[in-house]
Amino acid sequence: MPWYGWLILGLGAFVAVAALALRTLRASARGRRFLALGTRAKLRFGRLLLADPRVGLPGKLTLLVLVGYLALPFDIIPDFIPVIGQLDDVAVVFVAIAILILAVPRDRFEAALSQAEDEAKARRVAAAPGWQAPEDDDGD
Repeated sequence: MPWYGWLILGLGAFVAVAALALRTLRASARGRRFLALGTRAKLRFGRLLLADPRVGLPGKLTLLVLVGYLALPFDIIPDFIPVIGQLDDVAVVFVAIAILILAVPRDRFEAALSQAEDEAKARRVAAAPGWQAPEDDDGD
Protein backbone atom coordinates (compact mmCIF):
# COMPACT_ATOMS: atom_id res chain seq x y z
CA MET A 1 0.00 0.00 0.00
CA PRO A 2 1.41 3.45 -0.84
CA TRP A 3 2.19 5.95 1.92
CA TYR A 4 -0.93 8.03 1.29
CA GLY A 5 -3.06 4.91 1.71
CA TRP A 6 -1.65 4.47 5.21
CA LEU A 7 -2.22 8.15 5.87
CA ILE A 8 -5.87 7.91 4.84
CA LEU A 9 -6.30 4.74 6.87
CA GLY A 10 -4.78 6.41 9.93
CA LEU A 11 -6.95 9.50 9.54
CA GLY A 12 -10.01 7.31 9.19
CA ALA A 13 -9.16 5.41 12.36
CA PHE A 14 -8.54 8.69 14.17
CA VAL A 15 -11.90 10.09 13.07
CA ALA A 16 -13.63 6.86 14.13
CA VAL A 17 -12.07 6.99 17.61
CA ALA A 18 -13.00 10.67 17.98
CA ALA A 19 -16.59 9.98 16.89
CA LEU A 20 -16.82 7.10 19.36
CA ALA A 21 -15.46 9.34 22.14
CA LEU A 22 -17.99 12.07 21.33
CA ARG A 23 -20.80 9.53 21.34
CA THR A 24 -19.59 8.26 24.72
CA LEU A 25 -19.53 11.80 26.10
CA ARG A 26 -23.02 12.56 24.87
CA ALA A 27 -24.39 9.26 26.19
CA SER A 28 -23.11 9.92 29.70
CA ALA A 29 -24.67 12.48 32.04
CA ARG A 30 -21.20 13.48 33.24
CA GLY A 31 -20.04 13.94 29.65
CA ARG A 32 -23.02 16.14 28.80
CA ARG A 33 -22.46 18.23 31.92
CA PHE A 34 -18.79 18.66 31.00
CA LEU A 35 -19.62 19.65 27.42
CA ALA A 36 -22.08 22.27 28.75
CA LEU A 37 -19.34 24.01 30.77
CA GLY A 38 -17.72 27.15 29.46
CA THR A 39 -14.01 27.30 28.71
CA ARG A 40 -13.07 28.86 32.05
CA ALA A 41 -15.10 26.29 33.94
CA LYS A 42 -13.47 23.45 31.98
CA LEU A 43 -10.04 24.80 32.91
CA ARG A 44 -11.13 25.07 36.55
CA PHE A 45 -12.42 21.50 36.38
CA GLY A 46 -9.03 20.29 35.16
CA ARG A 47 -7.20 22.20 37.88
CA LEU A 48 -9.49 20.72 40.53
CA LEU A 49 -8.82 17.18 39.31
CA LEU A 50 -5.06 17.77 39.22
CA ALA A 51 -5.09 19.16 42.76
CA ASP A 52 -7.21 16.33 44.18
CA PRO A 53 -4.99 13.73 45.89
CA ARG A 54 -7.67 11.06 45.50
CA VAL A 55 -7.54 11.20 41.68
CA GLY A 56 -5.27 8.44 40.46
CA LEU A 57 -2.20 8.71 38.27
CA PRO A 58 -3.99 7.70 35.02
CA GLY A 59 -6.44 10.61 35.35
CA LYS A 60 -3.73 13.12 36.14
CA LEU A 61 -1.50 11.85 33.31
CA THR A 62 -4.40 12.14 30.88
CA LEU A 63 -4.88 15.78 31.86
CA LEU A 64 -1.17 16.55 31.61
CA VAL A 65 -0.86 14.88 28.21
CA LEU A 66 -3.91 16.81 27.00
CA VAL A 67 -2.49 20.15 28.15
CA GLY A 68 0.90 19.28 26.66
CA TYR A 69 -0.63 18.29 23.33
CA LEU A 70 -2.68 21.48 23.12
CA ALA A 71 0.26 23.67 24.18
CA LEU A 72 2.86 22.24 21.81
CA PRO A 73 2.98 23.51 18.23
CA PHE A 74 3.13 19.95 16.88
CA ASP A 75 -0.19 18.36 15.95
CA ILE A 76 -1.40 15.18 14.35
CA ILE A 77 -2.76 17.36 11.55
CA PRO A 78 -1.10 20.80 11.22
CA ASP A 79 -3.34 23.73 12.17
CA PHE A 80 -2.67 25.61 8.93
CA ILE A 81 -4.88 23.10 7.09
CA PRO A 82 -8.36 24.68 7.20
CA VAL A 83 -11.00 23.02 9.40
CA ILE A 84 -9.33 19.61 9.69
CA GLY A 85 -6.31 21.17 11.40
CA GLN A 86 -8.47 22.38 14.27
CA LEU A 87 -10.69 19.30 14.36
CA ASP A 88 -7.81 17.10 15.47
CA ASP A 89 -7.42 19.24 18.61
CA VAL A 90 -11.13 18.90 19.35
CA ALA A 91 -10.98 15.16 18.76
CA VAL A 92 -8.05 14.80 21.17
CA VAL A 93 -10.04 16.70 23.81
CA PHE A 94 -13.05 14.39 23.31
CA VAL A 95 -10.88 11.30 23.65
CA ALA A 96 -9.15 12.68 26.77
CA ILE A 97 -12.45 13.51 28.49
CA ALA A 98 -13.83 10.07 27.63
CA ILE A 99 -10.72 8.56 29.24
CA LEU A 100 -11.19 10.80 32.30
CA ILE A 101 -14.77 9.60 32.71
CA LEU A 102 -13.44 6.06 32.86
CA ALA A 103 -10.25 6.71 34.87
CA VAL A 104 -11.40 9.17 37.55
CA PRO A 105 -13.57 7.87 40.40
CA ARG A 106 -17.19 8.94 39.97
CA ASP A 107 -17.36 10.88 43.24
CA ARG A 108 -14.19 12.88 42.48
CA PHE A 109 -15.34 13.62 38.93
CA GLU A 110 -18.76 14.74 40.19
CA ALA A 111 -17.25 16.90 42.96
CA ALA A 112 -14.91 18.72 40.56
CA LEU A 113 -17.68 19.11 37.99
CA SER A 114 -20.14 20.49 40.57
CA GLN A 115 -17.59 22.95 41.93
CA ALA A 116 -16.71 24.17 38.41
CA GLU A 117 -20.42 24.56 37.60
CA ASP A 118 -21.07 26.47 40.83
CA GLU A 119 -18.17 28.84 40.21
CA ALA A 120 -19.30 29.44 36.63
CA LYS A 121 -22.84 30.17 37.82
CA ALA A 122 -21.54 32.61 40.47
CA ARG A 123 -19.43 34.36 37.84
CA ARG A 124 -22.46 34.70 35.52
CA VAL A 125 -24.62 36.09 38.32
CA ALA A 126 -21.94 38.58 39.35
CA ALA A 127 -21.53 39.74 35.74
CA ALA A 128 -25.28 40.18 35.18
CA PRO A 129 -26.32 43.79 34.55
CA GLY A 130 -27.98 45.47 37.51
CA TRP A 131 -26.70 42.95 40.02
CA GLN A 132 -25.55 44.36 43.32
CA ALA A 133 -24.09 42.56 46.26
CA PRO A 134 -26.54 42.36 49.16
CA GLU A 135 -25.84 44.86 51.89
CA ASP A 136 -25.07 43.58 55.33
CA ASP A 137 -27.88 44.38 57.72
CA ASP A 138 -26.46 43.76 61.12
CA GLY A 139 -29.21 45.64 62.97
CA ASP A 140 -27.49 49.00 63.40
